[in-house]
Amino acid sequence: MPEDFNPNPNISSQDFPKKEEEVSNFQKSPEPEPAPYPQQPYEPSAGQMGAYQQQAPSQFAAEQPASQIPSEPFGQPKPEESFPKEQEQKFTPPPSNVFIRTSESDLERIKTEGGTIPGIEPGITEPPVSSEIPGVGFQEMPGGEIPPAKKSNLIPLLIIGILVIGAVLLGYFFLWPLFRKEKVTPITTTTITGETTTTTTIVYSPYPQISGPFQKAIVEVKVSGDIVKDAVRSAALSELASPDTFKVLIPKVHNDPLTNEEVVLSLVPQLPTRLHPYLLARKYLIYTYYGEVNPSLGLIIDIGEENRENVKSIFLAWEKNLGILNDLKNLFLVSVPTKKVSKEFQETTNAGAEIRYFVYSGEETAISYAFSDQYLIMTSSLESVNSAISHLSGFTEPIYP
Repeated sequence: MPEDFNPNPNISSQDFPKKEEEVSNFQKSPEPEPAPYPQQPYEPSAGQMGAYQQQAPSQFAAEQPASQIPSEPFGQPKPEESFPKEQEQKFTPPPSNVFIRTSESDLERIKTEGGTIPGIEPGITEPPVSSEIPGVGFQEMPGGEIPPAKKSNLIPLLIIGILVIGAVLLGYFFLWPLFRKEKVTPITTTTITGETTTTTTIVYSPYPQISGPFQKAIVEVKVSGDIVKDAVRSAALSELASPDTFKVLIPKVHNDPLTNEEVVLSLVPQLPTRLHPYLLARKYLIYTYYGEVNPSLGLIIDIGEENRENVKSIFLAWEKNLGILNDLKNLFLVSVPTKKVSKEFQETTNAGAEIRYFVYSGEETAISYAFSDQYLIMTSSLESVNSAISHLSGFTEPIYP
């Protein structure tokens, strides 16, 4: 190629180096960094191609393939001695208009003009990318965080319901009976056996202990005085039991059991004053004995064995002039007999108990009293005394109101 050849008329020939020393300066420049992707061969414009054809028509007779064109960037030519002369003649300056090449532009150019990209084998197509990704939609995701799932309220409601039912059952079966329970005085006994100490709490009972079998009836009394006597007699006669039945009567006023004084003085209003310290304010029990013919009302009072002789002497004095017969007439549940068989009290024993009795005409009618250990028994028939003595012996149990 002549040295004064200029493919671009707009660029003067003075802009290019002509001397050998200038070429050697290009050899000393550092190696350029490789291009990020293979560069396409430069294709001159129509005007430039015409100028080339006028100056060197022989070089354009056979067009070289694009893959043989050097890929070095413009502005960093290799020394003349490092390239063949034929390749030196193909070097052309860049166009006047700067063109920035991108991968998109290369692909578009290949689609319109044909050709291949260096380094990529022809026939290999880009795998298709499916727009449908499993589990992922094209809906726009919300900007905020996904609120946590609302917890079920079933478990707290079940727990609350169980607690409420448990509280109701506890109050009904345990707390309510405590409020309704009658006031009793507990008695604590301590038993020491060797190295073992046992403490037992026993609920106080105002009545003497008796042995079974026996029945128990609650007598509701709303007033005291003669009404107590009538209420007790009415309770004893309201429901007759079979012969030889021993029934305990428990008179109460407003669900509170009557005291010893209220009962004893209602049944024996003419009780001698000397007997008050021994018979009143003591444990007592009212019972009804149902005999073969007549029922009998009886009183059992715990006078204490130490007071037995004193009480006996007072009763013997009470027998004089037979005033005791009229004072104990309320113990008869039938009509008071008027015909007397004897003129004084008679004495007998039963199971170690001392019995004194006065016999009337008729069956099962006799004012009787007996001393059995620490107990005093008063009743209206001899059969009733014997039944009371048998219930005060043997294995006894407490009577609760």
